[in-house]
Amino acid sequence: MYILYADMWPDNISAGKKGVCIEHSVDGRNVENNTNEEPCQDESQLDGGISLSNDNDVIPSNNDLHDTVTDVIEKGRATPEVGMTFDSFEAVDEFYSAFGKAMGFGVNLGGHKKDAITNEKRYQYWHCECGPPNTKKKNNVEGERIESPVGTSRRRKKSKKCGCGAGMAAFLNKDGLWQIHKVELTHTNHAPSPSKSRYVPNFRDVPKFVIRIVKDLIDAGVKQSQIYHALANQLNGFENIPFLLKDMHNAVQKDRCKEFDDQDCHSMFQYFAKMKEANEDFFYSWTVDEANKLKDVVWVDARSRAAYRDFGDVVCFDATYITNRYELPFANFVGVNQHGQSILLGCALIRHEDSETYKWVMRQWLECKGDVQPGGIITDQSTPMANAIEEVLPNSRHRLCVWHILSKVPRKVLAMKNVGEFQKKMKDVVYDSLTPEEFEGRWISLIQSFKLEGNEWLNGLWEDRRRWVPAYVKDVFWAGTINL
Repeated sequence: MYILYADMWPDNISAGKKGVCIEHSVDGRNVENNTNEEPCQDESQLDGGISLSNDNDVIPSNNDLHDTVTDVIEKGRATPEVGMTFDSFEAVDEFYSAFGKAMGFGVNLGGHKKDAITNEKRYQYWHCECGPPNTKKKNNVEGERIESPVGTSRRRKKSKKCGCGAGMAAFLNKDGLWQIHKVELTHTNHAPSPSKSRYVPNFRDVPKFVIRIVKDLIDAGVKQSQIYHALANQLNGFENIPFLLKDMHNAVQKDRCKEFDDQDCHSMFQYFAKMKEANEDFFYSWTVDEANKLKDVVWVDARSRAAYRDFGDVVCFDATYITNRYELPFANFVGVNQHGQSILLGCALIRHEDSETYKWVMRQWLECKGDVQPGGIITDQSTPMANAIEEVLPNSRHRLCVWHILSKVPRKVLAMKNVGEFQKKMKDVVYDSLTPEEFEGRWISLIQSFKLEGNEWLNGLWEDRRRWVPAYVKDVFWAGTINL
């Protein structure tokens, strides 16, 4: 059992008390931790909004969202209007962002103009996050369009840009105030909803007190998914949590990284230096952030470098391990030797699982391997990984792990009552199809028989079929490896 309460309650909850209460069971014992002496309150006190910050910013419950937006629009209290003035750029920027949050759409900065002499900003345009699409193309140094290697296919991430024209413009007037001179409130090609504000990246902020509680529970052996579900129960639904599970995970991970103290770094690099002294073929590299804190680190021992020369035809790259104290993803490169046994070809600790981080890791790893790219590489279904491989390892055939894909079926087709039957037939279609033509015919028949033509995830797998279905990748040597 888990009970999580905020350390600040809004005024409209008369029975509320300040303080944080955590109750959970560890090894059959009830453990309670209060930040002050005031008792934990009853679950029924969470009917209204819950304050998630020290300045009494109240996040309304779903029942109050419609009234909040109606009040905003009818009273004109926070609706952008031509002629409105603000003391500073920060004030007008904060104003339009708050309006976007109330209406349920994200806000991005658009074009701006600066004074040619003072370089002071004098004009700014804000637009809906679904505004003008990014038309820039990815070119090489010579200016030519970069294409994927022949025989490969990569699913392009669907863009949310739909050409929405909603936005606002303001300029610095002669009185030194920022004045709104253009407003477009109508959204085109999509309909923002206040109830979906929690899905807008700009507004998904995890409060510090939540991070503190989550870290305590993780240290007690509780999974983050369990904590998130417990929080949803206390707030009467997931829709009342102003952030997603992955936001909570990322916030905790980022906070853990700040704890990566100098002593631990010193010990790690002392060990690396000792290994390097013992064998000059030991390789390690690292990056730091703006605060000079360790960000990412890659290391490859001499045995792994030697093994790659003989068994570097196929490499599996996996970053799904998070078992260390700092919640840092542990990424590893694994190959297969002549006995069909797994061999370690490199390791990394990374702070962020994004394209730029993966690119850096792969470049460092490739450098220590003499810039010899593997013939094939197997990864999980990850867009950042795919982007990094396409740029850093363009000559390697990229394949997705079939096991990871098939294991996601129950979560991706939740609405089906006979999901087990579908999963079994899907495995038969994937593994028993000998040619691409046979797979395509059986797949279409399977999807139609279960009426899943509208399932986005399955449609994505169809588009990506050349990177994971065995019938499409059997022309490449995989050393008997099809899964991570």
